[in-house]
Amino acid sequence: MTLKEVVIQVEANRLRHMDALRERGIMDHKLSELIAFAMNEPNKMPSIQKMYGFLNYDDPTEAQPKEAVPEWQQDRLEFMKQAEAIRAARNAKQGGES
Repeated sequence: MTLKEVVIQVEANRLRHMDALRERGIMDHKLSELIAFAMNEPNKMPSIQKMYGFLNYDDPTEAQPKEAVPEWQQDRLEFMKQAEAIRAARNAKQGGES
């Protein structure tokens, strides 16, 4: 190998090592988030697919493309559900008093 080829190979090895460190850091951070959920709020712990979404799971339900619902529509649906629950609670309260 010439000196130029050696320098290129050394640089490639350094970049590969930095990528490996970066990946390890990301995985360590995700793991720390899961540990925090497990210790503090185990009932709100996200699924593995949500935390590690970049991993490919052979799940047939996810094989079909889903329609992307804009965030504002999801928020709107959530607010409508909450409003309906409040309305039902008020109606139950008023119906129970009379």
